Amino acid sequence: MKHLATGLLLIASLALTACAGGGREAERSPLFSAGSTLFTILKARTGPEAPAKGKVTVTRALLDKTPGAVLQVVPEKTGLQDFLQRVAQRSDGTPGTVEVWQSSDQIQVILREGALVGTKGLGGDMRSAEAQTVIAARDGQGGGGERLITLARLDGTAQTVPFACDVTHLGSETIQIVDRRLSARHFREDCAYGETTFSNDYWVEAGTGKIRRSRQWAGPQFGYMAIDLLKD
Repeated sequence: MKHLATGLLLIASLALTACAGGGREAERSPLFSAGSTLFTILKARTGPEAPAKGKVTVTRALLDKTPGAVLQVVPEKTGLQDFLQRVAQRSDGTPGTVEVWQSSDQIQVILREGALVGTKGLGGDMRSAEAQTVIAARDGQGGGGERLITLARLDGTAQTVPFACDVTHLGSETIQIVDRRLSARHFREDCAYGETTFSNDYWVEAGTGKIRRSRQWAGPQFGYMAIDLLKD
């Protein structure tokens, strides 16, 4: 928790000038350094020995001083924050752009149009996942379908699971991202395979069609993470 406290002091005292490519300036941003060890803490200490929860208050001024896009990720098991940078984007012939988001300790969260399709470095990672049904629901089409998700096992192997998923459209809501209140369309994805079930929630910003907020399952070992796109 000393690292988190140091990050809070940096936030209060430092200002960084944005640079075109992010790079080293982005790595030094107090917003990223404040949360850099949180995934590591989660991996090393879970259950009753988990560290006390802490919270970094994100302001518009702080975001403006932070180069590049910013993703906030909060693992549900701890409630602790991490802030990730977008380090890569690609198209691969499947609908939707893939974005790779990375923390300063090299943990990666991989999204396709806002849907979680992979993690790296968490342990029990989601190796890959289909996202077509989520993208269709984001666009207001379809009611779910089969979704293949490949999950890492503890022995180093992996299993591809054909989850059956249903989508429920829950209507319009107002969400707050930092200081901005946004009109968003909320939909829920309920998936099951045998006794394994999970429910993901997504909030799609009106006008842009971007998934600005979500609560998504990252596998049976890690559980859920809350994801906010703070800055694009």
